[in-house]
Amino acid sequence: MAKYFIKNSLHCITLRKLVGMRKIFYLLPFVVFTACGGSDKPAESAEASPVATPVAIGKQTAAFSESLSTLLTSYYAVKDALIEADTTLANKAAQNLLVAADSLKVSEVKGDTAIVATLNTFRGNMASEARGFLGETNITEKRRAFSMITENLYPFLQAIKYDGQTVYHQLCPMAFNDDEEASWLSNSREVVNPYLGKKHPKYAAGMLHCGEVKDSLGAAH
Repeated sequence: MAKYFIKNSLHCITLRKLVGMRKIFYLLPFVVFTACGGSDKPAESAEASPVATPVAIGKQTAAFSESLSTLLTSYYAVKDALIEADTTLANKAAQNLLVAADSLKVSEVKGDTAIVATLNTFRGNMASEARGFLGETNITEKRRAFSMITENLYPFLQAIKYDGQTVYHQLCPMAFNDDEEASWLSNSREVVNPYLGKKHPKYAAGMLHCGEVKDSLGAAH
């Protein structure tokens, strides 16, 4: 199915042709044929994201909630720096994210030992990817590390039945090489893409809003 999205001078149009198992995208002057979505309607969670069995009780201790809030603040700062393609700010935010992941008080979560172990795995993976992020000099590779942080943070929030300020799970179908999708989390429903950003070497800021809201978590849900 093709979805067509038109924005002023840039026309973002979906055109997918399947040849075996490969997707082919065509780029013509003034018209970009992509899998770019613009819907802001929450849909089902991305199938690729792992989902742990939720804890029995959604409410958590104040200490855990505070540590999680610090983690999310650092995560959003990394996202915003990637939107701006500012690697200096991104590294600073990623260092804070690493500290926050290492300090996340998973032991305070109200759940059985299996749940706590699963959450600790997600926490450890986030810390590892944050270290990898800091070790990369190429912004594309930093964005890949950020996508892996997201792939652990999102199911972490699902597993604890996150009930804080609304978090939007958003997806870009052409984050890498025009045909590799990646997701991110945002505290705003508006789609502002950290993978294509404002200074993309191919699209500049033309694909900044390419993507769609796939899910939302938080107190209102």
